[in-house]
Amino acid sequence: MKRSNSPPPITSQRALALARRFAAANDEVIAFVATLSDDEWRSSCEREGRSVGQVVEHIAAGHLVIGGILEAMASGSPLPVAARRTAVTGARFNARQADGFAGHTRQRGLRALRRNGRFLERFLAALSDTQLLRTTDTVEGPISTEQEIEGGLLRHLRVHFDAVREAVGRPAQR
Repeated sequence: MKRSNSPPPITSQRALALARRFAAANDEVIAFVATLSDDEWRSSCEREGRSVGQVVEHIAAGHLVIGGILEAMASGSPLPVAARRTAVTGARFNARQADGFAGHTRQRGLRALRRNGRFLERFLAALSDTQLLRTTDTVEGPISTEQEIEGGLLRHLRVHFDAVREAVGRPAQR
């Protein structure tokens, strides 16, 4: 490893806290999915219109999709096409995605949650305060990277996880 003469990056305590929150939420999904029977994995998630397993894999894939949006926001780059989906194009994408996940095993879903979660946790932890505060114009108005982590990434995980719990008859205890 090469030594650098430049000062080490300043660690953002806010980014570390967001990374920890994301990791804890993802770990909660992983722990829950690990308890599912094969029948529960294949059962219908009525709120989502697909199987529990397909929703779990959607959560894991969403880590990377939303991570790409966050990366663009943090760097001030143009947003990827995923950020410009309408409700109709988003529904079409989700249906194609669900078809691709059909028949996958619980073990495969767990691997995706672990792999994608670790990748995104490291990305979040490395963000600077400047990157967290950087705003991007959207159809709803300007939004910061930090707000997208809260309202996009963490909300996406929670909403879909709640649907999975409900589908198998184990709703969240709040």
